[in-house]
Amino acid sequence: MKTILVVEDDPAVQRGIRENLEHERFRVLVERDGARALQRARREPPDLMILDVMLPSMNGFDLCARLKEEGFPAPIFMLTGLADEQSRLKGLGLGADDYLSKPFSIRELLLRVRNSLDRSDRSLGKARALEQELRKAREIQHNALPVRSPRVRGLDVSGTMIPATHVGGDYFDYLLLGPDRFAIVVADVSGKGMPAALYVHKMQGVVHASRSAASGAADILFRLQEHLGSSLEADSFVTAVVAVFDVKHRNADIASAGHPPVFFKRGNRLYEVPAGGMIIGQAIGTLFPELLKPAQVHLEPGDTFFFYSDGIPEAMNPRQEEFGFDRLKRMLAGVHGTSRGAVRQCLKDVGAFSGDEPQSDDITFVTVKMTGKGSDR
Repeated sequence: MKTILVVEDDPAVQRGIRENLEHERFRVLVERDGARALQRARREPPDLMILDVMLPSMNGFDLCARLKEEGFPAPIFMLTGLADEQSRLKGLGLGADDYLSKPFSIRELLLRVRNSLDRSDRSLGKARALEQELRKAREIQHNALPVRSPRVRGLDVSGTMIPATHVGGDYFDYLLLGPDRFAIVVADVSGKGMPAALYVHKMQGVVHASRSAASGAADILFRLQEHLGSSLEADSFVTAVVAVFDVKHRNADIASAGHPPVFFKRGNRLYEVPAGGMIIGQAIGTLFPELLKPAQVHLEPGDTFFFYSDGIPEAMNPRQEEFGFDRLKRMLAGVHGTSRGAVRQCLKDVGAFSGDEPQSDDITFVTVKMTGKGSDR
């Protein structure tokens, strides 16, 4: 049974609308005061509201505006004795879905109510179908990314990706290149949602196809630029970082394509890896290999590397302040223990900073810790 909230201070008009709606098997709630109607709509959200303009405490225009600002989803019909065009336009401009001038035909009102509720049901059905598709897409993307930490001799690895919407434009992956060689890829497609997720899917295909032939971190980025860059839209781009860990020779080969800097912790000190390069994109072309500057880091037991997307330093709090790189570096400098513990602690710190502010960008965080030459986790 559909519920309709009638907000009308004229007892005769209120009674006439209520009785006719109840005759049509609607559940009817009634209020005479604008402020009380606002609280009632929040407490018992109706499927449709019939709202008089001239009300005590809060007029219908203000009530309609407040509800629409709060995301009130139900249709709002406005009733008024003000028959001039300016009043009608004001009500519609504030988000009202329909407008009737008094006196009005009750048969016309009932017909408009039925039509409006039918449209709402169709829209809701489409929204639910879309929601179901997006949830399925999220599940597919989640299953395509690493769901557990890999077992790599001499390394302790952990990572996660948290999309801002149903699906994300962040990507991370693990590549086993041999008994003592292991690579991670972290990338971020500009934008969010389904278009970015589709680019992530293609990027994953390029990365896995490059695994057997890749000679180093830079080579994987070359192949991403070659096979992905040309397919990106002109205003889209990808930032990425690749790190190849050679446990036997205690070496990390790190290359970055415009991605936020990689940090690693040795002892109690935090260092920035001096790898740099151009973003992956349609217009980059031959400049890409010239600007790519990989970096080599000699590994020591206990070294911990941190890879992330810009969703972490750009996370906002309710005061619209960014988490920022200074706070990020202080956080990483204080990390101890396992890679999994580091990931959990960092996400907890970012969440505590953001508070109730909605997540505005995808968040990826991967940690790699050197446990010792040739030792298992």
